Amino acid sequence: MKRCVRILVAFLMMASLAACTGTSSDSSANPKKLVIWTNLTADAQAKVLQKQFDEVAHEMGIEVEMVTVSFSDMYTKLATAVQSGEVPDIMHTNFSGAAYLQAQDMIAPVDDVIDGLGRDDFISTYLHVLGKDGKTWGVPDWALHNSVWYRKDLFAKKGLQVPKTWDEFEAVAKALNTDTDKDGKTDLYGFAVPMHAVQVAAQTYYEMLYSEGVYTLDPQTGDYSFGNQKEQAVKALDYMIKLYKESSPPSSTEWSWNEYRNALVEGTVAMTLDMGAVVGLAEANNPDMVKNLGSFEFPGPDGTKTASLGSGYTFVASNQGGDAKVELRKEFLKRLYTPERAAERALSRPMFAFPSMYSALKIYRQDPSVAAFQTEIDSITNAFEHSNWYWYGMEPGLNQLSSQIESTTFFGEAIQGVALGTRTSADAVGYIDQQLQEQIANIGK
Repeated sequence: MKRCVRILVAFLMMASLAACTGTSSDSSANPKKLVIWTNLTADAQAKVLQKQFDEVAHEMGIEVEMVTVSFSDMYTKLATAVQSGEVPDIMHTNFSGAAYLQAQDMIAPVDDVIDGLGRDDFISTYLHVLGKDGKTWGVPDWALHNSVWYRKDLFAKKGLQVPKTWDEFEAVAKALNTDTDKDGKTDLYGFAVPMHAVQVAAQTYYEMLYSEGVYTLDPQTGDYSFGNQKEQAVKALDYMIKLYKESSPPSSTEWSWNEYRNALVEGTVAMTLDMGAVVGLAEANNPDMVKNLGSFEFPGPDGTKTASLGSGYTFVASNQGGDAKVELRKEFLKRLYTPERAAERALSRPMFAFPSMYSALKIYRQDPSVAAFQTEIDSITNAFEHSNWYWYGMEPGLNQLSSQIESTTFFGEAIQGVALGTRTSADAVGYIDQQLQEQIANIGK
């Protein structure tokens, strides 16, 4: 019954959007017009994109229309677009969105664009995540790396060192719990463990899964592997819930990105997992906090970390409308990838989106907004180049399973149940295993 209700709701949402969401997204009537969707709705990012799109359109003598599509609406609108055959000419989306469109046979491979720009100028791991069937399905724009962002001043005050194992991390998190106003209650918590059902719980959990080598799909073979690693997955979930109970605000079971980032910036938590946006938030809302922030890698259980969580954005080109239109889209993308433009796009995110091109990374490093974080930049770029980092469901490369995980809430529901005491970790992992296998069966992978 619950499954039927979800299907009905999804159908009604798609029908409603098809009838009411009219944008001028069909460029087929004008061969010199490109419609571009982007999931970046923040003003700073959208303004940079619009400026660059207008510049390139002027260079090429064409018309361009940019449509911002919030991430929460992305899959519903993409499903409608795929149904109608009116996918935008170009889409600027995350890796999972690219995987979804590739699985629907709606985008073209872009190896010719990458080779024309210089394949050696791209960080190879960025290309790997967009690879499938021997082809590259998006031009990577920038990537994000999950790290522990923390209060350096509190570490120094309490004489704490960066932890190297799970036991050490737990001890540090507990040591950072503080009753600042001496009323007998903790009001500064050691480590935020956010568990909002939409993506956030899965992102928190996957950092711990990857750190001990648990994958959705085997990175080498592509075979489903989570079901064969359930004992390790239970261990990771037990650890996550222990951290929650010992050192995270009770309300963090419902925290999403804004809540845990604000908690660090406002001084109610001392550490949190994040992809760097906390720095931009601190610059805007609490500039005095910026100098106190640093980052380190979430450790492996015994000191050896197998992999970490990472994601990013890419440009993809529709394969619809004939060869001439596809070539027009590809020429537009080539012009977007000057080192200066690539660096500007990465810097428009509130901190720590790393451009995919070495030439752009040099420009990025010199920008005043990141000048104080060269150590963190060194650490994160080293992780991108030399370590294993994955997005859930895309360990061996581009895979629609990632979009299925993002557009559902079964990870969050299961994990929240453990935190609230309504199910065991073993039950939750069994449920997640079942749901993952159902998703794989649904997409035929």
